[in-house]
Amino acid sequence: MTLEQPTPPLPISALLRPQMRMEGDLPATQAHQVMLHCALDSACITARMTDYHAVTRIAELDYQTVAAVIRWLRILGDGR
Repeated sequence: MTLEQPTPPLPISALLRPQMRMEGDLPATQAHQVMLHCALDSACITARMTDYHAVTRIAELDYQTVAAVIRWLRILGDGR
């Protein structure tokens, strides 16, 4: 994309919107939540309401740990 047409923002789940800051950059934890939800979607895994607490807790971890979980989800998705 060119600078005149920036990449559109990711659609954010209505369940995540109330707690997300919309101005400026996302804090790391919120960015991790978006990345984890995208990885779950990509692996065709529907998160249940009870899973949102787990995603929130995983998102609080450091980037390397979150990236490992996302990598596992990609492997799972590739096996489908």
